[in-house]
Amino acid sequence: MAWFTKVDLEELAGSRSFSRGLGYVEAVVNVRDLPNGVVATVHGSDAYQVRLYDAGGDLDGECDCPYGEEGNFCKHCVAVGLRLLTRSGVTGAASTGGSSSEAGAVDVHAFLSTLDRGELVELVWAQVSQDPALYQRMLLRAIAGAQTVDLSLLARQVENLAVDWLQYGEEETYAEGADAVVAALAGLLPGRAEQVRPLLQRTLELLGQAAGRSEDHCGAAAEAWDVFLAACEEAPPDPVDLGTWFAEFRLTGVDILDMSITDVAELLGTDGLDAYWNALDSARGANRDDWTVRSLREEMIKASGDADMLVACYAEDLSTPDRYVLIARLLREHERPAEAVEWLERGRAGAGRFDHRTGPLVDLLIELYTEAGRTEDVMALQWERFRAEAGVGSYQRLRESILSADPRRWPQRREEALDLLRTRATSGDAGNAWNAGEVYLRVLLSEDRDEAAWEMLDQVRCEESTRLAVAERRAATHPAEALKIYLPAVENAVARANTADYEWAADLLVTLKDVFRRSGEDHGAEVARLKVAHSRKRNFMAALRQRCL
Repeated sequence: MAWFTKVDLEELAGSRSFSRGLGYVEAVVNVRDLPNGVVATVHGSDAYQVRLYDAGGDLDGECDCPYGEEGNFCKHCVAVGLRLLTRSGVTGAASTGGSSSEAGAVDVHAFLSTLDRGELVELVWAQVSQDPALYQRMLLRAIAGAQTVDLSLLARQVENLAVDWLQYGEEETYAEGADAVVAALAGLLPGRAEQVRPLLQRTLELLGQAAGRSEDHCGAAAEAWDVFLAACEEAPPDPVDLGTWFAEFRLTGVDILDMSITDVAELLGTDGLDAYWNALDSARGANRDDWTVRSLREEMIKASGDADMLVACYAEDLSTPDRYVLIARLLREHERPAEAVEWLERGRAGAGRFDHRTGPLVDLLIELYTEAGRTEDVMALQWERFRAEAGVGSYQRLRESILSADPRRWPQRREEALDLLRTRATSGDAGNAWNAGEVYLRVLLSEDRDEAAWEMLDQVRCEESTRLAVAERRAATHPAEALKIYLPAVENAVARANTADYEWAADLLVTLKDVFRRSGEDHGAEVARLKVAHSRKRNFMAALRQRCL
């Protein structure tokens, strides 16, 4: 029997994946035993490879479907497990979890130990002859393990990493080949570091190209980079050559891993860093707008710690407000707030208007104004932003800034702000924001202008949630009028015909009991009317019953 049960499968997969796996049992083909489990193919929207294995007495599994690659025990794993449980005549490790000590198990490892060297070689060679990936690994081990290493053969294997395009699903096989190449090169360290280093450089270049010619990263690059750095430590290259190569690699290749100039700064020294910078400068001369060039130059200057050079580098591109923010934050970090303010004011003037892009710039400028005690400038900038945005958030920020700086000014400024919002909400101007009425009502409520909000409710456009917020305030003094807003909202919710809205409508009806009582209206009669009108909506009826309505 197998080393697991249906219960194990359902616990690992969950009820949903388990039930879906039931429909894939017939799609399981090519089941093959492994020392501690099985591998199989399951045909679904694609052909997926599944492996089930005994993990210390517990069932575990892997699948290369998208859900399985996230680490889940998927429906395909379930299907293979069910197939194992139902197939007859199971023998060997697959039926016992790979334990040779169990009755009926065959210990393949023990059997191999009985064979002589020649037989083992022939067995391995027979497999190697049929498996290109295994042949590649054996070839690399043979090359690296030879008494006289033929570097030309290794170079040929490195060049085999060049590809025109990697189709989806080919990345894993490619990565296995790349891992084998890197492992072979690593095996020649430290004794052959000087000869291996150029091969590692070429490996990195080809891995970078492959990453740009595939639908997913192929892996292996991080290990290749670590081995390359180790080779450089063992046999330091010419600093100028290394600096030039590193710049060209980062400029022309795909960024396949988290590289930084700090990784090689000690290896490069002054001469190598100069060569690196000169290569970047030449690339900048060829294309001043290239993002990669700019980011690499900024990275290097950051590493140098020279704030003025970094400001100058940032200032080469001032096409967006965030570049001014970048400069200002740098200057602020270096305790140069006055210069930071100057840059932000330049950016503000250049932007010409307030929008989502200028928000961080204005926020930082206000922070710096506040730190400098420039309260007049803070209030003026907040008023300018409010006039441009006319939003709830900009109104609240305006109020907070004035109340904290000079509360006596707020009453007049508040009326000016409310007048502006009222004009925008009622003018009917197509150029006004679509939510001007919504903003005006929300601001009136925030100022406890409940009467004004009620009077404007039917004159401006707003969301249902805002109408209900106004109605809630109105219900405190005029419950009957508030019901004229609440009851249509209940009808609208029921009409949307989904469980969440049914629940919401039922909850609201419970809340409205007190409003009905104070208004003199009959709450029970309204609930009865709704039951008659919507008797066929079973989920709504259930929601009402759950609340004893």
